Amino acid sequence: MIRSRRNAGIAAGVAIFLIGVTACASSESGESDSAGEEPAAAASGDMASQEGAIYEVRNYHFDPARFDEYAQIARGEYLRYLREHLDIVGFWVDSGISAEVRGAEQDELGSANITWVIRWASKAERDEKLPQVLGTPEWREIFAEVPGGGASYLRVESRFMESLY
Repeated sequence: MIRSRRNAGIAAGVAIFLIGVTACASSESGESDSAGEEPAAAASGDMASQEGAIYEVRNYHFDPARFDEYAQIARGEYLRYLREHLDIVGFWVDSGISAEVRGAEQDELGSANITWVIRWASKAERDEKLPQVLGTPEWREIFAEVPGGGASYLRVESRFMESLY
């Protein structure tokens, strides 16, 4: 129970850190969507300020032997499609710098090597919209390019967080 709470606390801290880093980087650089359009969240109102907004933190343990191929593909069509249809807060891939882990040992998969965060107005919105977005023929065509196919995803974890600020 204590380990579970500690892990949840660590995960919450990491999620908040990643969200904050992305928000700061975007505002400092004046970045906008590459197509010149507002992200999905901006079009429907600022979800960050809405009561009940949640952040889905998706961690992937992708086959390390195929990771570099994945990272190249993800930078292209994956991100274009996902940003077009979802309010992506950030999408990160492993930098090659060793993880710093304290406390209990990790399992054989180690740390996730891909993490992305999606902002949702609610869990109900996520449960309705995500299957629609990932169920289109366009996404299936993009996903078909995954090096090694679906078997390359050794573990996928989704956590649902809320912002403290």
